[in-house]
Amino acid sequence: VDTCLCMGAGITMAQGFSHTGKDTVCFSFTGDSTFFASGMTGVINAVYNEADTVLCILDNSTTAMTGHQPHPGTGRNMMGSTVEKADIEGILRGMGIKDILTLDPFDLEKSVEGVREAAGKKGVRAIIFRAPCIALTKPEKRAQVDTKRCTGCKKCIREIGCPALSCIEVKPGESKGAGPETGSGIRVVIDENLCTGCGLCESICPFGAIGGKA
Repeated sequence: VDTCLCMGAGITMAQGFSHTGKDTVCFSFTGDSTFFASGMTGVINAVYNEADTVLCILDNSTTAMTGHQPHPGTGRNMMGSTVEKADIEGILRGMGIKDILTLDPFDLEKSVEGVREAAGKKGVRAIIFRAPCIALTKPEKRAQVDTKRCTGCKKCIREIGCPALSCIEVKPGESKGAGPETGSGIRVVIDENLCTGCGLCESICPFGAIGGKA
């Protein structure tokens, strides 16, 4: 079941599901800003009530959804002063969570490995995916597709779900449209206006058909 209710509710919903669905692994997702605003109470209740759930915190060090306002984890207060930022890992440990992983979401292999590791454990455990907000960073390069190598397998689209990736159908006989491996009539294209240069599609392509350009 994939659910969405209100800000911070995923944490409390996941702990409720964990007590009723013993054969499933319950994941909850929250941003760093929401964690400070309305997530911590749900986390401490999950620990206290011995829930079995994986808490995923998407930490991009800003409040991206409402205009990049500062929060206790940014190191900058509402007056613009530089202050000591709240430590999410330390707060989680203070609440009683012992299993805490901090991962770079752009390292896909280690991230998948970390999620599988957390899923195999019991109790309340946490994964912090930490990376800068793409709205505040300028990409050094954007991805582009080598149409001579792309086979149209669509692995990049299935496994990443990036909005910059899409497919076009190539007319029969158009050699530029389909890779030689399959002769498919489909190839992937990348919208450079949406590409953030994260490199995930490049790392996951089995045919080396995606590269970057400055």
